[in-house]
Amino acid sequence: MNKDIQQSKKNAILNAAIKVLTNKGYYSSTIDDIVKESKMSKGAIYHYYSSKKDVYLAVIEMWEEHTQALLAPAAKEESSADGIRTLFNLFKKQLKIDGSFFNCLPTLWAIARHDKDFKEAMQKVYNRFQKFIELIILKGIESKEFVNLRAENSKTSALSLILNFEGIFWFNIFHSKYVDAEKYIDEISNYILYAYTQEGNK
Repeated sequence: MNKDIQQSKKNAILNAAIKVLTNKGYYSSTIDDIVKESKMSKGAIYHYYSSKKDVYLAVIEMWEEHTQALLAPAAKEESSADGIRTLFNLFKKQLKIDGSFFNCLPTLWAIARHDKDFKEAMQKVYNRFQKFIELIILKGIESKEFVNLRAENSKTSALSLILNFEGIFWFNIFHSKYVDAEKYIDEISNYILYAYTQEGNK
């Protein structure tokens, strides 16, 4: 079978799984739910995945691949501040286009608390993401752009940024009467970059 066709079928299965996971959760959902949502046969799904768990673990892999492609432009920015600003804007853009995966993240976090395989899969994603951000921060420190950060604190700074990025996901689940996602992203990114770049106590 053509590789493009195979990948298209896998994507259809995984996108259906995201919707099922979001709407029904992990323990209350079944392969039959994914079959119904994907409009594919059970045999077709089992051709690619051995179980419901296997499908949902593949969702995490797809998320990482999509995220890496989404965030790649940030690494190409000459300025580290522009790189971080680009990261926030890319998440903002993705939230507008399709925030479906953001909806199931809390469920994946919950599963990871009780399942070793999910915990390891999610940990790998976050480790790579943290390293990606850390390299942008270190570049800014080395170039004297981020005058208020130290290299020995780069891992903490990267983790702090991840927590702020995850604040964006909140807007895909809940709505604030006072602050929309776009305003939150613009303001928080400005605050962070101001703190990184202004001369002050180091």
